[in-house]
Amino acid sequence: MISVLVVFLVFWLIYFLKTDDLFFKDAYFTKERAYQAWLSDSKQPGLTSEFLQNAKKIKTNDERLLIIAGENQIYQLRFQKEFFLWKLPSVDSIDNETIKHINEFDSEYYFSFNCVATVTTKSPKIDKVKIGKNDAELLPLGPYFKEAKDLKFWFYNTAPDAFDCQGPSGETFTFYDNNGKVIKKVDDN
Repeated sequence: MISVLVVFLVFWLIYFLKTDDLFFKDAYFTKERAYQAWLSDSKQPGLTSEFLQNAKKIKTNDERLLIIAGENQIYQLRFQKEFFLWKLPSVDSIDNETIKHINEFDSEYYFSFNCVATVTTKSPKIDKVKIGKNDAELLPLGPYFKEAKDLKFWFYNTAPDAFDCQGPSGETFTFYDNNGKVIKKVDDN
């Protein structure tokens, strides 16, 4: 019994030193519980019960990423894990203003980084994107935004365990056509 208590106290001390979360208030045993806590406590603009009723929950190849897509709003949730406990997600969102900015941006590519490296592309020639050495996942934006038309949103979680990420991703984005030929490489520095 004492050995279990000692193991728990050591775990608690290490957890606290790494996270500053003294009473496990931001940690959950399952990702679904962390998601539900985020929903109930969330003050995200546009995240209403009406939005959630009509939104589509998109699971990605990365178990730490979840996308909630509804009409005119997409939330990208990145869940972290400390030891065996899940934490509340960091959130990045795309809305009509983001799409308007991308459409006005005079380039074929629009990069963003919030621990998840993303690029939105306008070119219909782009069929595949690699972020670093990894294939990026694709989410076409047209079904969610009238203004998006042929915009494609590519993403890859480059820092799954990071608490917070600032600045450019530091990754190389490689764009391929439908024949697998490299169209362009761009360093996000």
